[in-house]
Amino acid sequence: GMVIDMFEFNAENSVLPKLKNTPHSRLIFDPKAGLYQMPDTPPNSLIPRQIFQTWKTKDVAQMDRPMRRWVKSWKVQNPNYDLRFFDDADCLDFVTRCHPRHLATYLALTAVERTDLWRYLVILTNGGFYTDADTICKRPLSDWVHSEDQAIIGIDGDYLDKFPSWQPQGHVRSGGAYNFDLWWHDNIVAFSNWTFAACPGHPILAEVIRRIEINVTDPFFVERAPDWTIKKTGPGVLTDVLYDWLHDRGCRAEDIVRDLRQKRAVVIDGVRFVDRPAFHWREVRHFGMGSWKPPSIVVKWRKFSRYWS
Repeated sequence: GMVIDMFEFNAENSVLPKLKNTPHSRLIFDPKAGLYQMPDTPPNSLIPRQIFQTWKTKDVAQMDRPMRRWVKSWKVQNPNYDLRFFDDADCLDFVTRCHPRHLATYLALTAVERTDLWRYLVILTNGGFYTDADTICKRPLSDWVHSEDQAIIGIDGDYLDKFPSWQPQGHVRSGGAYNFDLWWHDNIVAFSNWTFAACPGHPILAEVIRRIEINVTDPFFVERAPDWTIKKTGPGVLTDVLYDWLHDRGCRAEDIVRDLRQKRAVVIDGVRFVDRPAFHWREVRHFGMGSWKPPSIVVKWRKFSRYWS
């Protein structure tokens, strides 16, 4: 049958539609039927009760002992959620079937960048939670996710006090600011992409994917900063989108993050922004064992961490 790309409803413009006016905000794409359908969720919950994770293999024997426990924590804490684990082959199959328009870009990316693009595509299509395989679920999602939440976003970094007078030195083609004069090159606020949630078809994710397509051929990333994965496909591009999304709603990302030093959550137009502890150690513990980390850090961490057992 005809394949409809999830991307089409957010056509080639960078203006993020307000979710409440987006007719597709609760529709999912069924590749078999070739049409959009309502997600199978509890009638009172906008974010479907499913958790997506990925790692290079589903073979438990190849996982370090702690990773087995980390992945299991999501199942144990959330028995009412479906856990959907994808290996590299599953991810490629998903992009090929559901998002053929993005397949060429997906194949041009490094392994780490592919998992970035896949996580945005899989949540855009299905809705639910994405979380890295190196995270532990500390509190059941049903304890703190609200039925009216349309997306949930956490804080990666807060550099407001370190760089109070930060100004952009330039902008990448897709719109994000940078400053190479400082040791911290990116926005002074960073939102996390190791754990996030959204309802199907959320325009924030559609916009992130649109920008990644631009970043892949941007001379800035091809020639000047080819290794800046964080900005190209990772939390950096998600942050760039959220800066603009908040600005469109009369808010500043810096003010939201400053506010979240005192509060646990701030809700803007259906998006729940949670404070920095939420996805660092309180609701979710993040170990940051990404494959881009230098081995020395991983070895040191294994040696001293009580979690490595």
